Amino acid sequence: MYTIEEIIEPSTIAIVGSARRNEFYFLRSLVATGFKGAIYPVNPHVPSAYGLKFYKSLSQIPDKIDYVICAVKAEHVLDVVRECVSMGVKAINIFSSGFGESGTEEGKRLEKEIVEIARKGGVRILGPNCMGIYYPEHGLSFRTDLRRKRGPVGFVSQSGGHAISFSLAGNDAGLFFSKVFSFGNGVDITAPELIEFLTRDEKTKIIAVYVEGVNDGARFMKAIKEAALRKPVIIWKGGKTEAGSRAAASHTGSIAGSPEIMEAVFTQTNVVPAESFDELLDTSLAFAYCPPVYGNRVGLISISGGSGVTNSDACIKSGLIVPQLSDETRKKLGSVIRGAGTSVKNPVDLAGSYLNPDVVATTVETLGDAPYIDSIIFEVQVHYPSFYAKFIDTPELAAMIYKTISDSCKKVVEENKKPVLIAIPPIGYHEAVRIARDMFLEAQLPVFPSVERAAKALADMSKYYSKGQKLKELEKQGLLQATV
Repeated sequence: MYTIEEIIEPSTIAIVGSARRNEFYFLRSLVATGFKGAIYPVNPHVPSAYGLKFYKSLSQIPDKIDYVICAVKAEHVLDVVRECVSMGVKAINIFSSGFGESGTEEGKRLEKEIVEIARKGGVRILGPNCMGIYYPEHGLSFRTDLRRKRGPVGFVSQSGGHAISFSLAGNDAGLFFSKVFSFGNGVDITAPELIEFLTRDEKTKIIAVYVEGVNDGARFMKAIKEAALRKPVIIWKGGKTEAGSRAAASHTGSIAGSPEIMEAVFTQTNVVPAESFDELLDTSLAFAYCPPVYGNRVGLISISGGSGVTNSDACIKSGLIVPQLSDETRKKLGSVIRGAGTSVKNPVDLAGSYLNPDVVATTVETLGDAPYIDSIIFEVQVHYPSFYAKFIDTPELAAMIYKTISDSCKKVVEENKKPVLIAIPPIGYHEAVRIARDMFLEAQLPVFPSVERAAKALADMSKYYSKGQKLKELEKQGLLQATV
């Protein structure tokens, strides 16, 4: 049986069912992403497209095929699988649906038969009912609009839609991927095997997972337990409600399982549970950009007293602590932050001082130096510098402020080894938001659309590292097995 390592970097790919009706979807995706090997489209009714010759069948391709993408109707998939076996193909990504997830006896029979034929012939199956693999470094992709830039996150998704959405949203947020797997019905290659692979994969530093149901609970438990000891693992579990469980059964034919059991699994391991798509994305982003943090004491900076109040509430609700600043820290801040409406407590309210680069830099660096502050969340309101720049005839004001914020925050990350998260509320000024976000990402600072989301991601990260310390100590003492 081929391992994931043996199928992840094919030299040759055949696309069976590449058709004009969907503008040669998978072919376009591979061409757009720059697949490094040879591509052989198969469709007896098409002579050529994108500069590539089409073949009437797999057996007519004059080359050894490593990987096949199958996009034909369910009733024709068996024939494709048989051809794959006869040609010694390593793996087949079955995009086609209409199998076990359909709930019909015919669908279940077809699914069982393709598995039997593939296993006897030594062919691995990804799917059915899945998008397959996005591996930017090798040029594998299931979309034309996904970035070629690789990053530290590996994503395992039972849903093809979530695989697409998470990849696109990640790219937009500055999050990039080592590998993304959409495995659908999981009749052969399953979540545990993919998690085990990503745990071994040195290019994957963070593992994100969306799963609806697990057939091999023991292997899944072992896989996530071992993975979370070595790198962050964030899991979003779908199908927690009765309605969600029914939807999971009709989506991937999956038995969603007891939410209580899954919660117990998360509690006994160092897995980070995510309650939503946004939390999965935000927490992955925090892990990707921030240094490890073992405490939950956060320093807050904003331009508004009201924001300081609600931001504090959001942090406390997420499990963070907003400590009072020492007399020494307040004195230092008070020497530069002046004027009506300001506050040198935690949260720090800059008010009018927000537009003074020297004050901003001193504030960030002072909080960074405070030994009782583990991390910082800076709420950047882009409309203030954009608005006031017009009155003082200084168009470069906004860029100057953002540059000061990014430089001082980056200094805290590099010198103090403390996470700094940026929150930019989307209060109009969309172009200004984009410019500011790009500047912060360029400085390797993660950006979130609210303090609430930044706080939840920071809390998740802090819990992972602090719990991980304890588990690693237990592992050294040989006590971990008894504990979990």
